[in-house]
Amino acid sequence: MLALNGGRYPLVNPAAFHFSGGSIWLTTSRHAVKVSLARKRPECSFLVDGGSHCLLLEGDAEIYDPRSAPGVVRAFLGGPELYLSVAGYALKNAAFIGGYLRDLAAIPGEWWPQNRALVRLRISRAWSLPSVSSPPAAPATVPGVPAGVRRALTRVPVAYVCTLVDGVPLMAPAIWTANGHVSVVIGVAGFLGIDRRAVGGLAIESHHAYRATRMIGAYLRGRFSADADAKREVAGRYEMDVPPSGLGLHFAPERATWWRGFTLQTADIEQSAPRAARLQRRADAD
Repeated sequence: MLALNGGRYPLVNPAAFHFSGGSIWLTTSRHAVKVSLARKRPECSFLVDGGSHCLLLEGDAEIYDPRSAPGVVRAFLGGPELYLSVAGYALKNAAFIGGYLRDLAAIPGEWWPQNRALVRLRISRAWSLPSVSSPPAAPATVPGVPAGVRRALTRVPVAYVCTLVDGVPLMAPAIWTANGHVSVVIGVAGFLGIDRRAVGGLAIESHHAYRATRMIGAYLRGRFSADADAKREVAGRYEMDVPPSGLGLHFAPERATWWRGFTLQTADIEQSAPRAARLQRRADAD
């Protein structure tokens, strides 16, 4: 998962990657929002979740756009290291690239090879985070997204929480549930700068091993607040006898972005009257 500073909220996207020369390398459309954000605010982070181990990398993003003069100059100055890294990316993600080429006719033109840019994240800090292992999860309804997306995500067990800490977007895995409202439990709350309240986002994705057109996900932007009931609600979804350790949070989503392959849509989330009243009581208490 790649996270960038989007202003009020961080922006989170899944991405195939390669590690080389102390940097994370990935590709995207030169028209993608993440490219313009990286040029304005290069501070970003990249979360790699291997299931048994989780690593968060912080650094600055550089854009290599072969169709722009600055991009050509930057690529030239990058020397052999850049081309070796591109070759390493292609080898590491050969299955993913094969799936991309297989579905090329159905992919929008702005994502075709001639419209892609290279992104380099120069790593400055790294953290080892506790991974999230969970038993099979009962269905949970992701709010604010179409029915087809909800069905695809209903049993995804792990979500990713992202907040801005001193302007840098930081992420961590979490277990979650949703039934009228969203509850999450994370084990590194202090690390994310969450004490009682924080603005941020929650990313949930159904991943495909090699076909980007089959990936379905959602990213919810909103506000986190400490909630003593959250751990009990999350434990119920995973049928845990004992509530999970960590900080329980209530998440009030305000805006949802969802994707099916390369198709992306965004909409505001209307809050129900009971939820709005609950949030108002929290605000009054704070």
